[in-house]
Amino acid sequence: MVSSYIGRQPIVNARGALVAYDLFYSGQGSAAHTTATLINDLQSAFGIDRILGKRIGFIRADHHFIFHELLELLPKERVVYALLEESIIDEKLNDHLKKLFAQGYRFALNDFAFTPENIEKFSPVFPYLEFVKIDISRSGRIKRDDIERLKQLGVSVIGSKIESHDIHAECVAKGFDLFQGYFISKPKVLENPSFSLNQESVIQLWNMLQCEVEIDELVKAFELNHMVSLKLIRFINSAVFSLRNPVSSIRHVLTLMGREPLSRWIMLLMFSEAQESNQNSIPLLLMVVNRTELMTKLLGLVNPNPTKGEMATAYFVGMLSLIHLLFHIPHRDILKRLNVAPDIERALFEGDGFYGELLTMVRAIEMLDSEGIERFLAKHGLEYTILEPLIAEAMEKVNQFDEAMG
Repeated sequence: MVSSYIGRQPIVNARGALVAYDLFYSGQGSAAHTTATLINDLQSAFGIDRILGKRIGFIRADHHFIFHELLELLPKERVVYALLEESIIDEKLNDHLKKLFAQGYRFALNDFAFTPENIEKFSPVFPYLEFVKIDISRSGRIKRDDIERLKQLGVSVIGSKIESHDIHAECVAKGFDLFQGYFISKPKVLENPSFSLNQESVIQLWNMLQCEVEIDELVKAFELNHMVSLKLIRFINSAVFSLRNPVSSIRHVLTLMGREPLSRWIMLLMFSEAQESNQNSIPLLLMVVNRTELMTKLLGLVNPNPTKGEMATAYFVGMLSLIHLLFHIPHRDILKRLNVAPDIERALFEGDGFYGELLTMVRAIEMLDSEGIERFLAKHGLEYTILEPLIAEAMEKVNQFDEAMG
């Protein structure tokens, strides 16, 4: 049986800030059936806020689904229905789009191939569109004048299936408004990469936590790094942690949380330092949270009673798998600075061992690799039905962190 689950991919603006999510459902069936299943899950099984947080969501819809009553179930200000390119454009569809548009429903074209034939085909529905998503991989050479022509029709232009930073830079130069694709999760090489002073401080503190230094020495080291301490306390008092009572001192944090959980959030603090200096890292920071959540949840499925050490290892493998993307520094160089154990390095680079297997599964979920997902589920005797709620729970944690980061 094929796994079915909700997935989402970030859509960012020219500064790299997260604007929306493109939603998809991995199940089989017609386009209308898949869209109906996704909307049903958003409306009842999980709730739209749990999946989208404070963002808007793009949902694919063919010309059949535009007439479906399910379209009216979701808050019209929260979703954009993206019309599939294979949709049949006729007078009946145009009239219905016009009616829905007047009621406040939002529409887009999904993965549109920019050709004269397609411009002519979809010209009747352009008055009812808010966005046009252009499939960069299928559109040939697009000029800035082409993008401007679309904007004059009153739409925002999204570049989709952007696979590299070079292509992203070209799209920015041509005037695209928003951007989507796997370029976000690929390394961007800089000539002279370096850590900021605050990042260096966080690395030092993280290493101290790993070396089991006395609590008095730890407290002193934290208190000497005022900005780091203030940010850490702000993080821990945020909705991400859901603490009953706020903490007010580093000693309180250390005694309340313990070293291992604190190590996790110290690392996230280092990621947030990169985020503050580079807006493009915001989706990556949220991707880190998603990976660590999936790693620990998958561990819990395979081993219902994991030790604290096993949970910590799963968490750090997920986190360290992305650290080089945020700092534009060779992956192994960063791991040396963090004194990472050889077995964790092998899990990261070779996919070796149990934690390497977990990481491979998480990447399969991110890349919609159904075969890889099925192999993992079959090996561990897991039912596919457990996957969708697990992914939804991870999305909810990402949304909480997104909210806490402002």
